[in-house]
Amino acid sequence: METQIKPYSKNNYQVGKVLQLEKGKVPPQAIELEEAILGAMMIDPASIDELFQVFSSEEVFYRDNHKFIFRAIKTLVDSSKQVDLLTVSAELRIQGNLDYAGGDFYLIGLTQKVASGAHINYHAHIVLQSFMRRKVIQIASESIEAAYDDTIDVFSLLDRMDTESAMINDVVSRGKSDMSFSEALEHVMKNVEVLSNAKDGEVLGVKTGFTKLDRHFGGWQPSDFVVIGARPGMGKTAFTINTMIAAAKDGVGVGFVSMEMSTIQLAIRSVAVNSNFHLNQLTKTGFDKVQYFNTLRAKVDEMKSLPIYIDERPALTIGEIKRKARLLKRKYDIKELIVDYIQLAGGDDDIRKRTGQTSQGLKALAKELNITVIGLAQLSRAVESTSSKRPMLNHLKESGDIEQDADIVAFLFRPAYYGMGPDESILSDGCNTEFIVAKYRAGGLGTLGLHFDENKTKFTDQEVVEEISHLSSLPYMNPGDVFDVDVEHDNGIDF
Repeated sequence: METQIKPYSKNNYQVGKVLQLEKGKVPPQAIELEEAILGAMMIDPASIDELFQVFSSEEVFYRDNHKFIFRAIKTLVDSSKQVDLLTVSAELRIQGNLDYAGGDFYLIGLTQKVASGAHINYHAHIVLQSFMRRKVIQIASESIEAAYDDTIDVFSLLDRMDTESAMINDVVSRGKSDMSFSEALEHVMKNVEVLSNAKDGEVLGVKTGFTKLDRHFGGWQPSDFVVIGARPGMGKTAFTINTMIAAAKDGVGVGFVSMEMSTIQLAIRSVAVNSNFHLNQLTKTGFDKVQYFNTLRAKVDEMKSLPIYIDERPALTIGEIKRKARLLKRKYDIKELIVDYIQLAGGDDDIRKRTGQTSQGLKALAKELNITVIGLAQLSRAVESTSSKRPMLNHLKESGDIEQDADIVAFLFRPAYYGMGPDESILSDGCNTEFIVAKYRAGGLGTLGLHFDENKTKFTDQEVVEEISHLSSLPYMNPGDVFDVDVEHDNGIDF
């Protein structure tokens, strides 16, 4: 009879069970400091905000009665009520936990252990470290026990270990002190100095793959959440492959979460973008000349060293995307993450709620890891009912959250897809695609012209004869607004 593999979960093992690894040892703890923290919060409410900069979860406390007391204090704070000995006692009584917390006598004793909240930050960090040590012991102990069980799926086990480790990292990051306004002002000075010393044409951000975009955005910037939206067939994936290859060729690590295409499909498209081969040659017809094989081999060998890391699992939740990104950042120091595409992420059954959670999570991830996150987004069919077919912000599926969270929202629009000729007031010099910047927190709005080669499924820059000096800075874009940047040569990735 075959052994049935069952997924690993906490239900497989009793939580808190004393394993052989822990016998004879007392878990890390700082009881006296826990008492000092709770006492300080009741006699000096001003110290509570300082504590919450270090941690805000009752689970950090070792003793259960301390957890009850902290929960009561946090409830009072969240309700904007005064925190003192009497209000904490009353709240514990309301929650039915006063006796479990030790009663009024215990609360009085806590307030007598400290004179003020002067050292609460220092005490909090020590208590937090004890909690983290206990979590490490728990994760390691449960993982060792589970690893000996042949009926537990090892990949599920590894995923759980990664989840628990990420939780500890979240606690650590919460404890980091914020940058002061004074430090931020010094950062402004240093940033302007770097920009002033940059060589002409040098891109200080992550290269986008297009000279026009590099000049307008300064390259993709760290902590920015960029959304590229379009209807199917407009070239969203082709655009992101262009920008992925450009960044990787510049030595920048790029993560690609592909919930729509497989790794092999992305590899084929990448070769087409990074060469003169047509996509049909790589997928359908092959070559009719032997020398083409040598050219292809040289190109493949060259691309093998590119720092590109792809995850092709479908319907990843925002939590899984975050864990993958943290891993890639830790191992390969990626500076760009591409998610294809936002509405395909898994999670809540409600599409609006799920999309909102994914959008908010991607913006938070960009800030946490200080990387550029590029999320592709599908547009609603409503765009095709308009006379111009040109997309706008309200055409984003579940647009409210995406529009709010993104630092940049841009749309790809190819008039030829609808049998329309290019608008010569917007596109010029052979450009057949509008790159519409509909939202940009740090700059102007308008339209850039790009050229899309359907045979190679790649975008390129085309020569543009004139630079428009004034960009729109209105909160909403007029689709007729144009900003084209002077480009001296074709910047397409064409080798």
